[in-house]
Amino acid sequence: MSWVATAPGKVVLLGEYAVLEGAPALVQAVDRRCRVTLRECASDQCRIEAPQLGIDPVRFTPGGDGRLKWAAMPADFARTAALIDSALDHIRQLGGRIVPFRMRVDTAELFMLDGSRSLKLGLGSSAATAVAIDAVLHAAFLGPEHKAPDADTVARLLVPGREAQGRAGSGIDLAASLCGGLLAYRNSHAGIEIRRLSLPAGIETCLVWAGEPASTTALLAAWNRSRKSAPGEHGRLLGRMRAVATAGLEAVEQGHAREILACWSEYGKLMGKMNDLVGREIVTAEHRAACELAERLGGVYKPCGAGGGDLGLAASLDAGFCRRMAQHGCEAGLQILALIPAARGLRVTRE
Repeated sequence: MSWVATAPGKVVLLGEYAVLEGAPALVQAVDRRCRVTLRECASDQCRIEAPQLGIDPVRFTPGGDGRLKWAAMPADFARTAALIDSALDHIRQLGGRIVPFRMRVDTAELFMLDGSRSLKLGLGSSAATAVAIDAVLHAAFLGPEHKAPDADTVARLLVPGREAQGRAGSGIDLAASLCGGLLAYRNSHAGIEIRRLSLPAGIETCLVWAGEPASTTALLAAWNRSRKSAPGEHGRLLGRMRAVATAGLEAVEQGHAREILACWSEYGKLMGKMNDLVGREIVTAEHRAACELAERLGGVYKPCGAGGGDLGLAASLDAGFCRRMAQHGCEAGLQILALIPAARGLRVTRE
């Protein structure tokens, strides 16, 4: 008998960086999922397999108090171990009983093979992993009926997640993996707000792979440093990003397709202004090439997430836009990914 939890990846469509400082943002879950399988086992067979991390299985021994005693800890596994320890602490607080188990974490769908390299696509693999691991542990050791409010779960999972990202991170990727669909998200002093939305009919969207995975942690750190090194410029840019993100979400709520595209285009340009401010290429040459192509074909373009590589969003109201982007993008050395929205978020089953 085993428990299986799957959670989708995500693409941030609007509000990058500003969401870290309480601004609203728009995120879409996509049809690439992390799959986590948990089986009970003998105490001497406990291990975690995470093949996409490129490490050997990590072994552990359950202590009498339910806490895990880890064997050798690869550096690349430390974030996952912290998440597991945090989830098990929560389960014990709720009266759950921890028994020996083994787990397999499969994030292959959230990566892309490039020859011998496995490239992170920027689809929020860490968040999808966190949501799926947390869910499978709670189902196995508390029961499938255990279900906390989505905002509470995101807030709880943010604690180990922020520790791993230098105390950065808004939780928007966790919300997408947990809830699925298209979401308006905000994490402000008033708490976490999650609302379901839908894009109006007629907007064609496609995702462009910009060629290299980005280091989200490093880019977020650079953005945070700019708050101190250039407070005036940082504040002005943040204010404009906040205004465009707010207008974009209002356009989605009201079904105004042209206004949505205008906000996407404007936000992409604002992200380009970050290059000099943070001293890093948020909008890379590949993003600029994709933007030129999208605009030439009658559409708009913006980087998604932290930028610096990874993914970008191209969109238009013209029928056949995505087909033309795929055709001309290939000629320009850009890759259009076949991703579709994921209506469902976290799923947990017993097999």
